[in-house]
Amino acid sequence: MLKQMLVCSLSALLLTGCSSEETVPKKVVKPMELPLTLTLDTTKTPSDSDKNEAVYIMTGKTDNLLYLTGIEYFASGEQKNWFTETIKPGHYDGEKLTLGQVFDTTKGYRSYMFDLDGLMQEKSEESDVLKKVMMSGVEFRDTSFRPSEYEVLMFEKSTVQESMGTDSIDAIHSPEDIQLKKGERAFTISLSTTPVGSSSDDTL
Repeated sequence: MLKQMLVCSLSALLLTGCSSEETVPKKVVKPMELPLTLTLDTTKTPSDSDKNEAVYIMTGKTDNLLYLTGIEYFASGEQKNWFTETIKPGHYDGEKLTLGQVFDTTKGYRSYMFDLDGLMQEKSEESDVLKKVMMSGVEFRDTSFRPSEYEVLMFEKSTVQESMGTDSIDAIHSPEDIQLKKGERAFTISLSTTPVGSSSDDTL
């Protein structure tokens, strides 16, 4: 009988001990405290039917400067830096980065635009050389990503020839991956954690 009572008392003690444990509150991590992520906003359509446009929603935190760079590449190996802007460190909670592109061979005109939550800049060119372009195409990054050493957001390719090589934006992990044939040009807008090409002092 004594042995049975001891076993029952021990069981009751163990049960009491288990039920008296305090629940540790879970820490709630806000989205803007996580590493910065850019997500394509698929609900937006270009305000201008002649413009190709992509809108990325920025959510999270970055401790470092980010570099938004537009560079044109030529088959000769030469490069032309159209712009380099820095995005300041900090918390982002739904700010929008908009990229826009226009390429009109009839008018011999093209332009590239970026807009970070209302701060906009546009670079354009008008030339008879552009009227000779036979084919052109543009692709925007359509998957969510976190800034890294080099991420291409927009890839444009054109040629004055009757055929053009096919390239995917997903296959470009560095400027060296851009291979061009005679008569071809490429234009990229990239986001990186280190400068690509020459830089400017402008900060968005």
